[in-house]
Amino acid sequence: MFLNLIFRKYVITSLILVMLSVSCSPTSSPLPITQTSHPTLAPIPSVTEAILPIVSSLLPTPVCPAMNPEIRFIPPQSNNEIADKILNFLNAKGDPEQINSYYSQFQSKTLDVQAVDMNDDGLEEIVIVGALPWELNSSGNGSIIILGCKQRLYEIVKQFDFQNISSAKVLRIEKLLADYPQQVIIHYRPISGWGSDILALGYMNGDWQVVFRDSQFSPELVVFDQENDDNKEISIHSLSTATQGPQRKMISTFKWDGEQYTLISTQLMPGTTRVEYLDDAQGALDNGDISMAIAYYERAAYDPDLDNFPSQDEFMQKQTNVAGDYQISFALFRLAVLWFSVEDFENAEVVIADLEEDFPPNLPGNEFTQAAKIFKDQIDEGKTLNGACSAVSGFLSQSYPELNTHIGDWGVSVIGYTRINELCPFH
Repeated sequence: MFLNLIFRKYVITSLILVMLSVSCSPTSSPLPITQTSHPTLAPIPSVTEAILPIVSSLLPTPVCPAMNPEIRFIPPQSNNEIADKILNFLNAKGDPEQINSYYSQFQSKTLDVQAVDMNDDGLEEIVIVGALPWELNSSGNGSIIILGCKQRLYEIVKQFDFQNISSAKVLRIEKLLADYPQQVIIHYRPISGWGSDILALGYMNGDWQVVFRDSQFSPELVVFDQENDDNKEISIHSLSTATQGPQRKMISTFKWDGEQYTLISTQLMPGTTRVEYLDDAQGALDNGDISMAIAYYERAAYDPDLDNFPSQDEFMQKQTNVAGDYQISFALFRLAVLWFSVEDFENAEVVIADLEEDFPPNLPGNEFTQAAKIFKDQIDEGKTLNGACSAVSGFLSQSYPELNTHIGDWGVSVIGYTRINELCPFH
C-alpha cells in the first residue's frame, strides 16, 4: 500500500511538471530548417527505475544479535523445550559458550554449539550439533541445526537429521576447499555398534551440504594439503576392528575430485602381533607377491618381539600358552614351502632344520615339522606344488584333524583358516 501511494504521487507530480513546461514555453518562431543543433530533453525515468531505489532503501540489512554475557542459559527441563530454549537464549543475546559449558560437564557430551561465518556473508551462523534427545543419560538420533541471523534475530535455515547417534562434538572449523567457504567438522558417536562418524558440513553452490562423511572404529582426523592446491586431503586414522582380534591402526585417505571426497587409499600400519604378519603374508600370496609373503613369514617366524594373539578356540579351551608355538611353527612351514616354490632349496632346507630343532616330536608345533618334511619328500619325488600340498593336507586331516583349533579363527580383522586343506598354500 505504501509503495502504491508513492507511485501515484510520482505520476501526478510528473504530469503537473509536463503541463507547466508546455504552458510556460516561449511563442517565438521555430528554428530554421537548416539548424543542426537540437534541444536536450531530460529523460523521464521508467516506473521501475523510480521505484527500485525506494524499495532497496526500505529493505533491512541483516544484523546478528549482539552477545550479552549477563544473559544466563537455563537448561531445558524436557526434550520438548530444547529447540525453543536454545533459540530464545541466543535471540536474547546469550553467549553460545554458556551452552557448551553446561553440556561439557557430562561424560558423554550430547550438544555442541559454534558461532562461525560459513557462507562468507560477513555474518556468523550458529551451528548446533546435537544428539536427540539432549537430556542427561539418554541418547537418540543426531541433528545438525544451522541458525542464520536476520534482523537481530536467529532463524533456522537448515536442519540435517541422522540415525543412531548418542553424542556429538565439533572437532574443528577449517577451510577444506579452495572454491568454497570454511566447513565445520563434526564427530558423532553411535548409540549401538562400534563405528563413529566424522563429517564435514559446509555451504556450497547456494545450499548447505554434507561435504564429507566416513564411519570407522575410534576415528582420528588428519587434514593436510598434499598437492599445495588449497584443496585439502582428509585422512581418518582408525582401528581395523573393534571386535575380537588384533586391533591394528588403519589409515584411510580421501581426496577432493571437484565434486566430492573419494577414497584414494587404505593402508595398514605395521602389526605388533604374529597373527597380523600371518595376515599380511596371506594377503601378499593372494596378490601373487611371493617375495613379500616370504618377508612377512620370516618376520612372523623369527621376530621375538611380536606378541602372540590366541585363537578363539584356544581361549575357550584354555590353551593360550601354546599360541606362540603354533603360530611360529606355521610361519616356518609356510616359509619352507615358499622357498621350495621359487626353487631355493638351500633356504628351504635351512627352515626345515629350524623346525626340527625348535619343534621336535611330542611338542606343540611338531605337526608343522612333519608337514614340511612331507612336502619336501613330495618335491624330491618330482611332484608339483599342488600335488605336494595335497599330500600334506591328507596327512594333517588324518593325523591332526583338530589343528585348526590353533591355526584358525583369530578375529574378523585378520585371515582365518577353517579347513585343514587351507593350511598348505597351493591347492
